[in-house]
Amino acid sequence: MNSAAMRFDVPATSARRVRQLVETTNTRAAVHGLTAYQLDFSAPFLADYKDPYDGRIVCQRPTVTVTIFGEIPRHSGWTVVARLDHDEEGETLLSLFPGLPEQLAAEASAQRMTANVCHGCNIARHRTATYLARHDSGEYRQLGTTCVEPYTGLPIKGLEALWRFGKLKDSDWDDSEGGFPDDLRVPVAEVLRVTAAIVAQEGRFYSRSEQWAKSPTADGVEAYFFSRKAPMEWRADIDAEPDATATAAAVREWAVQGYGSLNDYRHKVGQLAKAETVDPRHLPTLVSAIAGWHRDQEQATAERAARNSKPQGTKGERLTVTATVTTVIELEERHYGYHAQRRRLVKFQDPEGNVYVWFSSAANVPDKGDEIQLTGTVKDHSTYGEVTQTVLTRCRVAERELAAA
Repeated sequence: MNSAAMRFDVPATSARRVRQLVETTNTRAAVHGLTAYQLDFSAPFLADYKDPYDGRIVCQRPTVTVTIFGEIPRHSGWTVVARLDHDEEGETLLSLFPGLPEQLAAEASAQRMTANVCHGCNIARHRTATYLARHDSGEYRQLGTTCVEPYTGLPIKGLEALWRFGKLKDSDWDDSEGGFPDDLRVPVAEVLRVTAAIVAQEGRFYSRSEQWAKSPTADGVEAYFFSRKAPMEWRADIDAEPDATATAAAVREWAVQGYGSLNDYRHKVGQLAKAETVDPRHLPTLVSAIAGWHRDQEQATAERAARNSKPQGTKGERLTVTATVTTVIELEERHYGYHAQRRRLVKFQDPEGNVYVWFSSAANVPDKGDEIQLTGTVKDHSTYGEVTQTVLTRCRVAERELAAA
């Protein structure tokens, strides 16, 4: 007796539907005395998901391998191995019994078949479908629908029910209705590589709070994976960015180090970076890791440079320097009667690493990261930790003029 077995992959979210359909099919077959088929699912694994529109591998999808197996219905040495559908133009489409062994499938496919022929009743008439039956002796018979059961002893209704297993294998399990399925997962390494490439091309990371100035970096990353309108040339430029992979690896290592941190953001980013894939709805959080990494890199560079800081000028001397704002700290307000004076500690660092400090009561001060031209009077020289600082007063700040390209 021959066994049938079918194996095919479906999204893990569709496993329940497959089980229900197999149970329904077995119930119908059992009504006609046929033995139920067994069902087995593999452990979930990640498989590449291709966009059905352009064939591009978008990301990955949790998937299971389905195995449906059982005995091919047999009676008195007869089995039904194929269905023949005949169209109006005289063409015949052969559909093998689901899960037929390869050798038997090849043998059945090689048989000569004629439309409208039935070896059971030998009546010539128009038929839209016939069946190919095989005896253990190797004999084949082409039978009309009504002759299958009288000739082989096998219930045609039960066989037609089992034929549904072939439709399960060929079904489209994607219910996204033209969009992308909700259960897709994007490889973390790929997200960070694309992020690093976009940041390198645009010069810096743009948060969603800066939409007024530039398209957010996270939107660009999402477009790379999921926008069907994104130009292929743009994707190719991103893929060609030479240092993106190395930067992505460094960002991921930095992010993972924050896992378990008391800082909620660092812990969340670390948790995402530790995984192999990420849910698309968490892309903006993972993408933002590159901004944190860059800040830490810049801070580390500034701290190394600050160790070489030297006192600048002499007390009372008026200095003008080009510097970058490294720190802005709110201090306790001073009160004069009913008037409160706002005070801030602003630190600057010039390209040589020299550190300047300004205790400002001005209405406006530059923001951290601003590159400015600073003019102030040397008030004192001090040491904070191991860093020598030049304390300035009566400062005037102007934005640094960028050199012409």
